[in-house]
Amino acid sequence: MGDSEGRKGECDELLANIRRLTIMVLDNLEEGSKNRTLDQGEKRLLSSTGVRLLRLWRSVRREGPSVRLEKELAQVEFGLSKRTGSVG
Repeated sequence: MGDSEGRKGECDELLANIRRLTIMVLDNLEEGSKNRTLDQGEKRLLSSTGVRLLRLWRSVRREGPSVRLEKELAQVEFGLSKRTGSVG
């Protein structure tokens, strides 16, 4: 496997993880809004997390994978797991 193929694989994996978390956040936001189970703080938190994930998506698409972006995604995932009890 060439260097560019390895980098593309890393990029694809990182984008897949961002996509998975983004879908989870948006689903939770939609469900909580429909069921009225989210307070304003939780709505803001999920909304800001969704925006952060979309920024990460754009950064990965523009710059490719990096340790900094992987760490930022890990922070988002950790924050979500603390609030929801699990991720994925």
